[in-house]
Amino acid sequence: MGLTMKSLELIKFLEANGYSFIRAKGGSHHIYSSGTNSIPIPIHGNKDFGEDFIRMVLRETGISKNCLMKYLDR
Repeated sequence: MGLTMKSLELIKFLEANGYSFIRAKGGSHHIYSSGTNSIPIPIHGNKDFGEDFIRMVLRETGISKNCLMKYLDR
């Protein structure tokens, strides 16, 4: 995959795939949920998420890599 994403980009992708903001956990993590599954997303300013973190999010949410690639090609 070899890609990186900003936290806002990842959040917009999750929201486009049925996830919505539930609550903030502490000061640096936001919880997003699809109704049956929830995932914490760290918010650390303007830093990029690496490929390993993005893969973990895709695995935890059950969203395919192809879906992410189509979203990024917009």
